[in-house]
Amino acid sequence: MTTPLLEVSGLEMHFRTARGVAKVINGVDLRIEKGQVHGLVGESGSGKSVTARSILGILPQRAIEHRAGEIRYNGRDLTGLSEKQLRQDIRGRQIAMVFQDPMTALNPVMRIGRQLMLPIRQHQGLPRKEARAKALSLLGQVGIPDPESRLRSFPHELSGGQRQRIMIAIALACDPFLLIADEPTTALDVTVQAQILDLFDQLRKERDLAILLVSHDLGLIAERCDEVSVMYAGEVVERGRASEVFEHRRHPYTWLLEGARPRLEDPPHTRLNTIGGRPPNLLERPSGCAFRDRCPRVLEICGSVRPLLSAVDGTSSIACHNPMSAVEVDPGAGIGAQQSAPVRGTPA
Repeated sequence: MTTPLLEVSGLEMHFRTARGVAKVINGVDLRIEKGQVHGLVGESGSGKSVTARSILGILPQRAIEHRAGEIRYNGRDLTGLSEKQLRQDIRGRQIAMVFQDPMTALNPVMRIGRQLMLPIRQHQGLPRKEARAKALSLLGQVGIPDPESRLRSFPHELSGGQRQRIMIAIALACDPFLLIADEPTTALDVTVQAQILDLFDQLRKERDLAILLVSHDLGLIAERCDEVSVMYAGEVVERGRASEVFEHRRHPYTWLLEGARPRLEDPPHTRLNTIGGRPPNLLERPSGCAFRDRCPRVLEICGSVRPLLSAVDGTSSIACHNPMSAVEVDPGAGIGAQQSAPVRGTPA
């Protein structure tokens, strides 16, 4: 097998809090090839953003109680690099990130031109005139109208969609090979969301850019990603080709998560489906399966033995003692299909 662009193995992240140590990430594995879009999906609090930020090492270091595992970029272990090495060699230059809220990620008292030219001059050493020319070119590439005047604008003078495009331009300023997009379409209207995602597709084709797309929107992940990892309580519970994962949905959590999506074809005032219960308390992570208290297919073994991610049918991997079978999940239904609830398992 060829060396992947990014490979995360056995990642664990525990944080100190006022109430104790929270085991936020519990053995996450990821693999992203060059030019691939990999989706990371799950409920809020499932560990998606922490996983993404761990790759760049931009978590609050003082709060970290325990960290384990490897993060390899082009075969190089990033966990052994110093803050100075990450800042000079990796962040922005090799791996860049588009944050969830551009209004808080952009400096409110700094003009757009200065924010965009800063990484260009710092990492590529270009003189001011050439850096300004590249900044103008980047604004044009991400679809910003009248780039010349936008260089003189402050963030509050731009719309939400324009600020997000500015964030993408800053992320692409030093020609990275991997882009981490953390909820890049949150708080944007549907039209702007589509424009931002189309821009990602265009950049991937033009630059052979790999993208880690973090989202809670299953429809977006199913449509835009090659591979997908479904996270729950800091663990990957299902992984595989996006089309396969959302067509078959073998893990009960994936099945219920997709069933909770609102649908345009539903009549007005239709009651939204929800997943019963609540995620586990990460300060006191339960033994066995973290999803057991909310799972309609729970078995006795789920309370004592943690299920490990294992291959199913050669296309996907799931971490479940009692996964959905091919008979229970209609392969032709696809994402968005209305199906009855999975049957609760019989205790062993």
